[in-house]
Amino acid sequence: MKVNPEFFPLTELASRFVNQLAQCRRLGLSVLEASEHHVLIELPYSRALIGYPDTGVIHGGVITTLMDTACGCAVVCAIQQQFGSLEISPTLDLRVDYMRPAEPNKSVYGFAECYRLSSNIAFTRAIAYQDSIDKPIAHAVGAFMRISPEMVGEKFRQALLEPGHVLGPQVQSLQAEAQKPGDGAAAALDVKQIVRQVTELNDFSPLLEQVPYARFIGMEASRFGDELVFRLPAKDTNIGNPVVPAIHGGVIAGFMEMSAIVQLMVFMQTSRVPKVVDFSIDYLRAGYHKDTFAECRITRQGRRVANVNINCWQTNRKQLVSTARAHFLID
Repeated sequence: MKVNPEFFPLTELASRFVNQLAQCRRLGLSVLEASEHHVLIELPYSRALIGYPDTGVIHGGVITTLMDTACGCAVVCAIQQQFGSLEISPTLDLRVDYMRPAEPNKSVYGFAECYRLSSNIAFTRAIAYQDSIDKPIAHAVGAFMRISPEMVGEKFRQALLEPGHVLGPQVQSLQAEAQKPGDGAAAALDVKQIVRQVTELNDFSPLLEQVPYARFIGMEASRFGDELVFRLPAKDTNIGNPVVPAIHGGVIAGFMEMSAIVQLMVFMQTSRVPKVVDFSIDYLRAGYHKDTFAECRITRQGRRVANVNINCWQTNRKQLVSTARAHFLID
């Protein structure tokens, strides 16, 4: 996609903001346009992001990360233009509706706008698409909490104002890495057979190994009786806020979505990987740079659609980092 950033004066600020987020650098996200009214970000395709191994379609969590980043970036730009100040606004909630799968081997674009700024809350909406914005892959709405400019921190402020200044761990983009053999789409995937084997062995790593995105974020799963507990180990490349530091909200959402998918595969014995229809997440507190856990509850199941509730925590199960609800298409 060809654009002229000279017509969009906040493109440089938006690029610096996105480049501060380790997860975004790893994904290779690049800001194409940014103004007071909108932000446009490109997500290049990578086989490491595949969520559906039999088709090569990228995981919904990657789309959520793109949308969350674009919305947060739009808030930064809107505040800078209207008030002349830098604010970093954490996500309060985000709802994503998935309308069609992203085509393999093609970039995905995230278009976001901050359409309302109150004294405390920023309201955003976004669209993910490939060939045309009129044929969206997903649509999102989100609310962000405004925080006083004094709480941004001098290091982060300098990083946003100085070219080439990057905080946090050094992270190599996926596009700069050689693709590993076997990371492409498989010709066929016997889901029932794989689930049967991992359940008998009580070892879910072979199942997660089939999904490149699960390997990308590093998630694990363990079964205790009738309960599955999912773990996201602390990983530098999953960091979103480099100052706290904290895990990127999109990674937390992707981890929770993938947890729900595995839960459905194991307990409903699906013959294929469930496809997400919508995903709604509430962020309750910061997800710090440490091990994170999730558990799921299937609250409704029909012949074609299942509803799953997901809770995510770190140190204390009663102090949730986030909670989410999602619908999935099953057999």
